[in-house]
Amino acid sequence: MTTPTHPRRLAVLGSTGQLGHAFLRHLKSSAVGLGRDQIDFTHEDRLEAALLAAQPDAVVNATAYNLVDLAESHRAEALVVNFAAPVVLARICRRQGWPLLHYSTDYVFGEEALERPYQEQDRPAPMNFYGLSKLMGEQAVLGLHPGALVFRVAHLFGGPAAPNRQNLVLRFLQQARNQQPLTASQRQWLNPTCVDDIVTASLAVLRSGQRGLYHLTGDGQCTAAEYAAEILRLAGVPGVIVEPGPDQRPARRPAYSVLDNRRLQEDGFPPMPHWRDALRRYIEKLEAEQSTA
Repeated sequence: MTTPTHPRRLAVLGSTGQLGHAFLRHLKSSAVGLGRDQIDFTHEDRLEAALLAAQPDAVVNATAYNLVDLAESHRAEALVVNFAAPVVLARICRRQGWPLLHYSTDYVFGEEALERPYQEQDRPAPMNFYGLSKLMGEQAVLGLHPGALVFRVAHLFGGPAAPNRQNLVLRFLQQARNQQPLTASQRQWLNPTCVDDIVTASLAVLRSGQRGLYHLTGDGQCTAAEYAAEILRLAGVPGVIVEPGPDQRPARRPAYSVLDNRRLQEDGFPPMPHWRDALRRYIEKLEAEQSTA
């Protein structure tokens, strides 16, 4: 039986990104953020010194090289962030006895082209180098640190409308308001996920004492076109949704990468909110921010 833990202070790596910023917003003074602009995450001695100075009870790794197309031509850079840095971090956290929360992606799947949601025990088969680099990182973390939690997440939204924290919701709204057509497919299936819900669920699992691999995505599934249409409907913004032609992008994308939060359910945690409910909350928050700006 696992022993519940009650970490009082978390160090958050990647704190300027959408997910890392959500941790800081949620935890306030109980978290300290570290960005790649402050320290080289692959330099073990310097990273360990910075973490020791932060005095955390647990560490969150929210860093990622998530430029899916660029990863095909910038493989060394993707490997540094998605594989080498997690290896260093896992070694440090194991040595110091800190639980590590590490985030992976639905893109570790796709090559086998399942037509039902992927469960934690399904064999990963990425279609692109980004997915491969994230798979290497999650496997390294789980292999190096028995006190680690790896969460696979997907299609994140929920951050403020800031230049360095864009997401598909903000991009679609900007395009529609600029009277540009939205390109979104009826053939691509996904489950959008709010970063605030990820933070809440992650902390619940951490405090329970459970460790290992979990899927952590919004409940339900939709096509990219359905997602775009719901964004426009909730925001009350007119727009035109266009089915894309043949995909000419450098990185192949899975047509179906929906994740099943099976282990979360089996371990008795509350279900993740439905993506439509989470999206409504987010758009209401964006409107409230705009009205007070």
